[in-house]
Amino acid sequence: MFNVFVRRALSSDLSKIVKVINDAKKLIKGSGSPQWQDGQPSKSVLEEDLKLGRGYVLVVNGEVVGYTALMQSNDPHYDVIQEGSWVNTTDKYATLHRVSIADGYRGKHLSDFMISNLFTIGYGLGFRNFRIDTHEMNKGMQHISLKFGFEYRGIIYVGSKEDDRRLAYELNM
Repeated sequence: MFNVFVRRALSSDLSKIVKVINDAKKLIKGSGSPQWQDGQPSKSVLEEDLKLGRGYVLVVNGEVVGYTALMQSNDPHYDVIQEGSWVNTTDKYATLHRVSIADGYRGKHLSDFMISNLFTIGYGLGFRNFRIDTHEMNKGMQHISLKFGFEYRGIIYVGSKEDDRRLAYELNM
């Protein structure tokens, strides 16, 4: 039997979430990308996600195997977009951050299930505009974004270094 669902993350999930994030960091490093190789997302960032109720876990047969933060407030990194523009600048938007799946669970299309469920949650909260970003070397996240109908909008920066450059995507429902 295959039992899979998404739920709000609990503080008791923290050690499992850290493992999922660390697995994703290894995967990203293996692709040569500097994304997530500076210690972020850190345990304190994940604790803040849980405290603010924006962390969600993917559970498969009772095991936490995926994690995503569904940000429900404007992300200041998205205020300035270069080499493009946002299509929807009037409606509130939700942002998906820290999309990750544990080792041993990739290749099973579980990120599809997780993101689809986060859209359902976000839609139920009144969001019709979703955003996501990723490093230009993170081809997996770019593929997933386009697969879900996100459209490339331009470049944002999540910090002051050139490695903090991200491809930004938007989806309007």
